[in-house]
Amino acid sequence: MQRITSLAACRELGGLAAWSPGLCAWKKKGPTCSLQPALNRQRTGGCVRPLTWETGGAQGRRLCRRRVVFAGQRHRLFSSQPGAEEPPGRQPAIFVVGIPDPITWIRCRVIIYLIDLYFQLDISSEEFDKGVKQALVHVSNMMSGGSYHRLVGIVSKEMIEYVEKRCSSLTEAKRQQLAIAMDDIVFVLPEDVSVVFDSNGRKFCHITMRFWFLSTHEGPEDPEGTKIFRVAQSEDDSPQKKIVTAVYEFHRELTSGASPDWTVTTVWHWHWKMAE
Repeated sequence: MQRITSLAACRELGGLAAWSPGLCAWKKKGPTCSLQPALNRQRTGGCVRPLTWETGGAQGRRLCRRRVVFAGQRHRLFSSQPGAEEPPGRQPAIFVVGIPDPITWIRCRVIIYLIDLYFQLDISSEEFDKGVKQALVHVSNMMSGGSYHRLVGIVSKEMIEYVEKRCSSLTEAKRQQLAIAMDDIVFVLPEDVSVVFDSNGRKFCHITMRFWFLSTHEGPEDPEGTKIFRVAQSEDDSPQKKIVTAVYEFHRELTSGASPDWTVTTVWHWHWKMAE
């Protein structure tokens, strides 16, 4: 079973190598497994604009029907609309040298399928993938600039307080390195997906996403980054980039009639680990 799921995960990373500029072909050194400590979930939070429903095109095939828009930032583009992404810049070559934990991968895939089947919520859609990436870009840039008030309506109140506390322990230079551009994101994968029922019959969906992205931070390598990707050495005088990770958790109520809003309830960056 682990061999089968490893091949499935390899296929995802192989597809990544096929379309990502500067990303080199798959080089397998064998599957690796890593069990991540459970994140402390924050169950309360602010309001986030829903994943809206849209009908498919005239071609008769099922398209991504939802786009992620955050209510607190209506003037920002948080969807796959034209102009939402910056044109890609020059990036170093990236080699795929490992795979994510195959057991975690298959477990999340099964749960995502069941959520789509029973709640008609397609977490594996391209629109959701782009939406969480754009949330990462916005939150990281607001943290970098110290604009924590602009996280209201996107990140839960408790997590905003936690983020502000963690960022205060960083130097000005380190805090500015938190900023992530869309073109820096290399890969994103769910690490944990669950549906929780409370005593009143309300249903909540929680999904934890890990992001792999390029950074010029100075410090030790992120083991979660180096076990899957390797970055080629810079050929010019530009700072050497590394693959580091961030973990975000998204929360939404699934109860019939509830507001279909998403909230960021967990924010974690590798840069904070270095400051501990």
